[in-house]
Amino acid sequence: MKGKKEIFIALLVLTSIVLFYFGFGYLKGSNLFAAGRTYYAIYGNVAGINNDDPVSVNGFRIGKIRSSTLIPDEDVVILELEISHAGLNIPEDSKAIIANTGLLGGKEIDLEMGFSSVYLEAGDTISSGTEEDIFSSLSSSLEPFEKKALEAVVSIDSVMKLVQLVLNEKNRTNLEKSMSAVAVTMGNLNAVSVDLNELITSESGKIKLIIDNLNKVSKDFSQISDSLKDIKFNETINRVNASLDNANSILGKINSGEGTMGKLVNNDSLYLYLESASKDLDLLLIDFKENPKRYVQFSVFGRKDKSEKK
Repeated sequence: MKGKKEIFIALLVLTSIVLFYFGFGYLKGSNLFAAGRTYYAIYGNVAGINNDDPVSVNGFRIGKIRSSTLIPDEDVVILELEISHAGLNIPEDSKAIIANTGLLGGKEIDLEMGFSSVYLEAGDTISSGTEEDIFSSLSSSLEPFEKKALEAVVSIDSVMKLVQLVLNEKNRTNLEKSMSAVAVTMGNLNAVSVDLNELITSESGKIKLIIDNLNKVSKDFSQISDSLKDIKFNETINRVNASLDNANSILGKINSGEGTMGKLVNNDSLYLYLESASKDLDLLLIDFKENPKRYVQFSVFGRKDKSEKK
């Protein structure tokens, strides 16, 4: 009776060990009842990936990492990939990418399937690659902003130094004087504004009258402009041009000596005659002044009538 009890306990322990082994393997993603295929991938940096991390295609788990081996001489790490999916064929241009599974740093092998019609055999090596984690991607995305922020900080530092240089004691004194002058100017402007308001208020009637006169002048000018529109400027200008042409023709004839005016202008005989007559008139006036009796005879008692003597 006692022997049966010990045998039962031993069987129970063995069953528990077997169940634990199969359960642990199932939790790690191993299909203990299917023959797995092994592939290899070579990486320069495995980015913290560990054994038993999953191998997936489009988010679907197809296997796991069985082991990892460091080759110091070549400075590489060889990962042994166990693919437990029986019906999956892997094209030779496929790629095993170390990818992130979340923000907490989980890793997996993301198998990017190629398009080749030639498939890999068990034991072949798959091309490898590494996906940037979210922090590296964020860092690379923020790098331009970081540079601009650094430039902005340098610019702000330069501006602050310039402000410190400008706002030294001497410049602060000058600035205070300038602000005082500005305050005085603003006070004067306010006073002028008040005076201007009072002037406008007191002279509002005259200003209104001036505006009315301006409106009247504007209306009159509008009427004049309407009248000017009715004037036939082209005909007037043509007539003026014709008159100028006639005047030019007359002046041309005068210059050429044609007609009476031409002879008077171009012939100096009339001038000489008039000059001679003027000289004779001068001599006559001189003789008249010197010998007036030759030209004028008069008597105090009157002139006797010659007819009566006869």
